[in-house]
Amino acid sequence: MHRKALLVKAVAVVGLLLWLIICSSAGTAQLRYPLPVPDVPGFKTLKCDLHQHTVISDGEVWPTTRVTEAWRDGFDAIAISDHADYNPHKEDMKNDLVRSYELARPLAESLGILLVRGIELAEGDTHCNALFVTDPNALRGLKLIEALQKARAQDAFVFWNHPGWKQTAEWFPLIASAYDQKLIQGMEIVNGDTFYPEAYPWIEEKKLTIMANSDEHVPALPGQAGTLRPVTLVFARTADLDGVREALFQRRTAAWMGGELWGPEEFLKGLYQGAVKVETPELKLRARGTGAALRIRNDSALPFKMRIRQAPQWLRGIEGAAQLRGQRILAVSLSVAKGTPPGSKQVDIELEITNFHIGPGNNLLVHLPLVIHVVE
Repeated sequence: MHRKALLVKAVAVVGLLLWLIICSSAGTAQLRYPLPVPDVPGFKTLKCDLHQHTVISDGEVWPTTRVTEAWRDGFDAIAISDHADYNPHKEDMKNDLVRSYELARPLAESLGILLVRGIELAEGDTHCNALFVTDPNALRGLKLIEALQKARAQDAFVFWNHPGWKQTAEWFPLIASAYDQKLIQGMEIVNGDTFYPEAYPWIEEKKLTIMANSDEHVPALPGQAGTLRPVTLVFARTADLDGVREALFQRRTAAWMGGELWGPEEFLKGLYQGAVKVETPELKLRARGTGAALRIRNDSALPFKMRIRQAPQWLRGIEGAAQLRGQRILAVSLSVAKGTPPGSKQVDIELEITNFHIGPGNNLLVHLPLVIHVVE
């Protein structure tokens, strides 16, 4: 009886595991990675992917799949931006761009994902996304400039997609014309896993909004966003579609891809200050060399690569570079140089965050204040 009971129990456990696997694969069970990113003073930080495709154009997934992927990976907002005039699935799928949005919207609302109605417009290899359009189907079958003019009439926010796609990024005549007519407001400096260094200077020169999107066509691999897929960080006054739209027009965004971020100094510094906490702001160090641990905690999913720019020469252990990974604590053993006079000292360590880029060739600088008590 004992052996039989064990067998029954083992069969039940295996059955439960199989049920969980089947439910997960069928989409009835899902785990969400919250992807913690701090708010910055005065604004909510929203994690967005505003360039994705479905079977309605040339993608390989149903519109609702984009919503479940976004929820799984910790996003707050997405845009489905299927192509206006490219539909390789036309034998099986009507290219109704309103329908793709309507199919995804109920699930987005139930999961708390902000869903932006979008469309990708193209002429040759020059592509732009128009967001917050009211009638995407009305923009089909048009030359790019005419389509963008009609998008502006719908109060759309427009950004230039993948400026270095197929060739080195240049300020192409078609884009120059659209820009001169005030028909584009932003630009992807990151598309998929590609960063476009040649285009990066145009962000400030042309006063464009920074964008970083997946341009996903196939099913998105599960994993932490920022590692496997890029993120547009939107700093919104309100965590709703109106807040996203207003922030995009006001250029309050940053790009995050892998271990790198690009954005205005104000917002990158706000992210650092919201994420990084010094657990040991006061340290007692003995003049004869006995050390103590400086502990720095990162409460966010953002990585911080730190390089010492300036520190007291008598303080040992603080030189060089270090990396503070997402949701980790970094411990650094500090000591003082032989002969350092005893007493309490206010210390201000200057750090360069080498993966937080506030402009071409220019990284974020922050200060780490400490109180060091040197005792005999």
